[in-house]
Amino acid sequence: MSIIAAGILSFMIAGLPEVMWLGNPVGSASAVSCGMGGSGFMEVSALGILTNPSLLGISDHGLQVEFAAGMDFFVEKRTRRVYDQFESSIGESEIAFNRGIGFFPGGAALAIRGWSGLPESLAFAAGWRVPAFYGYTYERTIRDAAYVITGDEKLDISGILNEFTLAVSFIPSDVFSFGLAGGYVTGSRDVTWEVTHVDPSLDSTHSHRSESVSGIVTRGSILFSPDDRVFVSAALDYPMPLSVTPRTDGDPITWNVLSETDYDLDMPMTLKLGSIYIPGNSLRSRFIGEFFWSSDGSLEFEGENLGLKNSWGVNAGVENTLPGGPVARFGFGYRRSCIASALDRMNFTTGLGFCVGEWNLDLGASFSPDRWRQTQITGLPSFASGDSLTIEETDTKVMFSISRVFDL
Repeated sequence: MSIIAAGILSFMIAGLPEVMWLGNPVGSASAVSCGMGGSGFMEVSALGILTNPSLLGISDHGLQVEFAAGMDFFVEKRTRRVYDQFESSIGESEIAFNRGIGFFPGGAALAIRGWSGLPESLAFAAGWRVPAFYGYTYERTIRDAAYVITGDEKLDISGILNEFTLAVSFIPSDVFSFGLAGGYVTGSRDVTWEVTHVDPSLDSTHSHRSESVSGIVTRGSILFSPDDRVFVSAALDYPMPLSVTPRTDGDPITWNVLSETDYDLDMPMTLKLGSIYIPGNSLRSRFIGEFFWSSDGSLEFEGENLGLKNSWGVNAGVENTLPGGPVARFGFGYRRSCIASALDRMNFTTGLGFCVGEWNLDLGASFSPDRWRQTQITGLPSFASGDSLTIEETDTKVMFSISRVFDL
C-alpha cells in the first residue's frame, strides 16, 4: 500500500505505473527467494524469519547472519494513436521511452537458536528489512495537435520503506512452532515534477513534494510439520495506521493527494499461507508454494472508502542441487492488483547458490513483463474519444545475498 494510497487513482490519470505509487514490493527476503518466484514467506533464513517467525522452529542451530541487496532495471514504452486531418487513425507514435536503474538494500538480520543461555524451546531473530522501495523516472516530449514539439516534462520518484523487526518463536515440539514479531516502519518518498517550454514567454515549472512515514506492524504465525519432508505455515500481518507528514516546495501546484497536512492512513491486513515439500531425491530438491490475501478493499480515509479492491497473489519455486555444482532455482509469481485486473503482475525467476567455505553466496533474478491500455482502467480518461494510450513495461530485478551459520 502506498504512503499516499488513495492518491493513486488520480495520479494514474497520467498513466503512471501502479508500482511506482503503491511502491515496488521487494517481496523476496533475499536472493534465494528471489530465484524461487519471490517465495519470501517460506524462506528459512535470518531475513525470511522476520516475516514468518515460526520458521525458527526448523532453522539451523547456532547464530545465523544474512545480508541482501539488489538492483532494479525498469523499461517503459508509451505509444498513442496518430490521426490525419480527416480524424482517421494512421498508426501509432511513440511518445515516451523511459529507462531507469536503481540499487536497493534488501536488509540484514540475525537469528539465534540453541544458545546455551536460552531454553531449547525458544529462539529469537532481529533485523532490518525493506518491504518496498520507490523509484521511477518519466520523461516526455510535449507536442501540440499538429505534433510540433512545444516542451518537455519530467517526473522523478524516489524513496524507501524500512522495517526494524524483533521476532520470537516458541517451539514446544518437532511438530509445531509458534512465532510472534513486531516491527517499526519508517521511510520516505520524494516526488519532483518539472516542465519546460520552447516558448520563452511561458514560465517553466519545478515542484517538489516529500513525505515521511512511520508506523507499527505486528504479525503472528504457526508452523506445522507432519513429517521431516512436509512443512505448512500460516500467518497474519496486522499493521497499525501509518502516520504521514508531507512537505512541499518549489512552484505551487495542486497535488492529487489525500491531504496537504499530517494525517493517518489505514493499512491492509494480510493473510499468508505457505508450504515446503522435500521429496528426498538425489538432487535434494525443495519445492515451495505460497499464497497471500490482502484486505485493501476495506481501507478508508476519514470514513470514506478508498475505492480499492482486495488483492491476492501466489508464488511458487523449486530448488535443485546440481551434482558437483551449484544450487539451481526457478520460480513463478502472480499478483492481483488492488486497482484493476489490467494491472495484474506476473514474474518469472531464476537463481544460483554457491558455497564458499562456511559462507553461502546466492544470486537471484526476476523478470516481469506487462502491457496495458489506459482505457482498460475504470475512471482513467484517454487523450481523445476512442483513443488509447498503450503502455509496455518490463521490470528486471537482480538480488545478491550472503549468509552463514556460526556455531554457539
